[in-house]
Amino acid sequence: MEHIHPKFAERSQLLDDTIACRRTDRVMAAPFYTYLPILLYKETSIKDTIADWRNAIPSYYRYHEEFQPDLAYGPEAIFPGKPLEALDCKFVRWPGKHFPDDNLGFQVPDQEYMAQEEYLEYAEDPTGFLMKKILPRQFGKLKGFGLLDFSMAIWHGMLYSTLPAVDASVKEAFDAVIACGKVMNEQAAADGLFYQTMMEKGFPSGADLVTSAPFDIFNDTLRGFLNVSMDMYECPDELLAAVRAAEKVQVRYLRNTINARPIRIIGFMLHNGYDMFMSREQFETFYWPGLKACIDVCVENNVIPWIYVEDSYMSKLDIIERDVPEHKVMFTFTGTNDMKAVKERFGGKYCLKGGLLGSVLEYGTQEDVKKMVREAIDIYAPGGGFILDTDVTLDNAKPENLRVLFDTARDYMKY
Repeated sequence: MEHIHPKFAERSQLLDDTIACRRTDRVMAAPFYTYLPILLYKETSIKDTIADWRNAIPSYYRYHEEFQPDLAYGPEAIFPGKPLEALDCKFVRWPGKHFPDDNLGFQVPDQEYMAQEEYLEYAEDPTGFLMKKILPRQFGKLKGFGLLDFSMAIWHGMLYSTLPAVDASVKEAFDAVIACGKVMNEQAAADGLFYQTMMEKGFPSGADLVTSAPFDIFNDTLRGFLNVSMDMYECPDELLAAVRAAEKVQVRYLRNTINARPIRIIGFMLHNGYDMFMSREQFETFYWPGLKACIDVCVENNVIPWIYVEDSYMSKLDIIERDVPEHKVMFTFTGTNDMKAVKERFGGKYCLKGGLLGSVLEYGTQEDVKKMVREAIDIYAPGGGFILDTDVTLDNAKPENLRVLFDTARDYMKY
């Protein structure tokens, strides 16, 4: 980029200083959201955004122009409907297909797509297992992939591996993948143009990639929350073997992605390592090693890991503190009932992103918001390393409350 917008340079330096817990002239304000611009301006609907991200991008532009947040977020976290339709997706529900309400967000029901007995099969060959077993179960148009086996595709074996390709279901699967790829290329291009435009307007991206901890793919996508809860007791060795295999896959994926394009921030949404679900021992056995390996890859490559902590991890803060390098990582804590204790332990070591109640922005008065923002800055800004964010993914807020949030953040500073 030949010309760097002065606001982009300013915000980028502010982010670097905040991550390093250095003193800054003001606190960054960057609430994380999914649907906020859509619901705020009502220029389009969630249904139409799922149909095509481009329908919502004018609203995302408008939000950034009006409120001037310090980091940019786009619509890429929203499942795109046309690619899902092309594959006949079974594991996501969305408005326009499953819900009559045009502004109800997509949902991923907790379902079982992988049997307990299949952990070791996954561990032995994650790619082959996903292709032959999981994709046919989650996408109606990909059943043909279950017939293909390229595990011995060398010499004459390669020739014989092509025999199932004459089956109509195999052709259907590849045709569906091509159709999906065409639409995804259009969506990805629109998303890339959005962030390029945001840079030119002075807004750094809040996350260049969002993923999860390796353990969570089994909770979220393959086995389901309830099943994995029991698997930690009923077949811990098999589960651990699969999680370790998933860790290797994800570390390789992160390295390849970082090497392929400019990446500054990678978000990790932590779904199931929290205190009510896992003991400290289970966390250190099943969850933390894989997540730590992902954090290490980011840090080694000068990428900021953004750890989005859902629910309380109060019993595990010392584990995180023990293993995570200082001044390299950004944490958002949601559902944690004692953020002051988090500040006492992590303050000056890690960037903390939070401090605001989304409910106050949605239902409170302007004075409520001003008071809340000032109190958050008073508590969390000392020592540096603080970004104003909410305790939920912010999707509903009064516009006047958003203005007070950003104005107060820019005008009020106290160490």
